[in-house]
Amino acid sequence: MYKYKIYNKLSTARTKIVNEDTDETIGYLKKSYANIFTRSIDLIGDGKFFNSFKVYNKDNELAFVSKQRSPFKFRDFIIHFTQKNKESISLNIVDRHWFKLSEKNEFRFLNSSYELHKNIGEWAYIINKEINQKVAKWKNPLTSPVSNYFELLDDSLKEYELLFLGIFHTYLYGE
Repeated sequence: MYKYKIYNKLSTARTKIVNEDTDETIGYLKKSYANIFTRSIDLIGDGKFFNSFKVYNKDNELAFVSKQRSPFKFRDFIIHFTQKNKESISLNIVDRHWFKLSEKNEFRFLNSSYELHKNIGEWAYIINKEINQKVAKWKNPLTSPVSNYFELLDDSLKEYELLFLGIFHTYLYGE
């Protein structure tokens, strides 16, 4: 299981992602802003307007970038993931519900349909809908500083673990 702590929603400092079993650093997560103007607006909104993140692998190579399309489209993200072999994957995750965040959200990846299930205060899961299998889980307890937990449940997707971690953090952390 991986663990990382967020001390401040506005910080752009890198956060170390650590394997709890081995104490090995497996990557880094960082909030990012397009410019000082967006960062200033986010400061006024206590870090809730702009939720764009970068995830780096343990060798400090950029692996994951999420970009929120607009602060007015709360859950609309463009995601880019670069594999170790330098192949790039792009996907879009959008919550199309107007008045409340949905408990489920679908996206396509590797020619399969996946669903993100959020559970406030409990584990959230990404499920491969075609085989009805949980592939990853993530939890964000409501304590400060916030310790986030992530576990990949399907070893066949090991090369995409930073993608799934980034999706969870991007989509659920800003709530």
